[in-house]
Amino acid sequence: MCGIAGIAASEMRSEIRTATSRMTAALSHRGPDASGLWAEGQVVALGHRRLSIIDLSQAANQPMTDASGRYVIVFNGELYNFKEVRARLAEYPFRTHSDTEVLLAAYIAWGEDCLTSFNGMFAFAIWDKVEQKLFMARDRLGIKPFYYALQEGRFLFASEMRALLASSLVEKKLSARGLASYFSFQTVHPPHTIVENISQLKPGELAVWQNGALRKHQYWKLAPKEDAISEDYETTKKQVRRLLTAAVERRLVSDVPLGAFLSGGIDSSAVVALMAEVSEQPVSTFSIVFDEKRFDESEFSQLIARRYNTRHHPILLKPEDFLASLPEALAAMDAPSGDAVNTYVVSKYTKQAGITVALSGLGGDELFMGYPFYDQCLRIKNNPVLWSMPRFVRKGLAAASGVFLKSHQQAKFAEMAAAPKASIQ
Repeated sequence: MCGIAGIAASEMRSEIRTATSRMTAALSHRGPDASGLWAEGQVVALGHRRLSIIDLSQAANQPMTDASGRYVIVFNGELYNFKEVRARLAEYPFRTHSDTEVLLAAYIAWGEDCLTSFNGMFAFAIWDKVEQKLFMARDRLGIKPFYYALQEGRFLFASEMRALLASSLVEKKLSARGLASYFSFQTVHPPHTIVENISQLKPGELAVWQNGALRKHQYWKLAPKEDAISEDYETTKKQVRRLLTAAVERRLVSDVPLGAFLSGGIDSSAVVALMAEVSEQPVSTFSIVFDEKRFDESEFSQLIARRYNTRHHPILLKPEDFLASLPEALAAMDAPSGDAVNTYVVSKYTKQAGITVALSGLGGDELFMGYPFYDQCLRIKNNPVLWSMPRFVRKGLAAASGVFLKSHQQAKFAEMAAAPKASIQ
């Protein structure tokens, strides 16, 4: 991952460059390979911390300016289809082999419509010197973060909230709405955050800052389709496998070592199996192992590792090691998460083993409804009787049922039924 930051103002501000420098420094952990800062007068400044993955040369460092000098970009993420997009931009005088320059060239050629051509995870900002305009976007599923704040004629953005706070221009104040969202869902849904006056772009959203005004637009949203699956089971199964294989292949395009997190569950096991199928070298896999058998699933990860002949690295996480890692893991979290310490530990070990990029099965449960909770959410959302009741009635029923519901998921089910319908869309 890389880190991006910047400030644009509707009038000259002397603090823009120094504040952006502080913001960029706060993101040093996201990009150890290079640091860059670009500013134009006292109106705009862009900062970048780089983790090199594609085109490791210094020419691919950011902020990056186009050949004409008109546009400047900071970009966090990866365009998996950058070679295909580049082939459509034959008239652009490319100076690097990076996906960053492909993204910039695509915007110059196609404007906001460039987003429809991208397959990848991204958060970026492009400054147009002529129109004095900042164009920004976040990928369709919100894999890459994009936080921003509006402060007295200034627009600040960054990959993490800590960077916005490091500017000394944004007050550190807890958001009651964000806190309620976290307690309800173990996450804070966009556009809100846990910090008052800091927002985030929604997945699939673009934004334009110009003349002191911010315009946002949802350029992509997953539309439900009643007849999305019209083929039989075998045909659908082959289609899913084809799509997953293509997705894994695209993510293996890298100029640095890759590996995979392997829990032994269906999601990560499928990813590792497909990596082994399309890779010329054995896959490096990493798993958390617990002393307590009721939490430990290492037998499944070991089974998959043997089946696909991976270079497997089991990581024993003892209770005392977990507690020792907790302060460091919490400090690394920019936003509250109910399930991040294990990922922090395995990521740290993976980096120490020389792996820069790791694939995982994250998102598989959401896509294929791997937990009963997702089915419950759909049933709540589509229950006309439930939503015909006034909210105070639903809250009363949820409070009463909560006394008898023993499991965490059942209690969450009751809590969702009492929430505003918009909060579970």
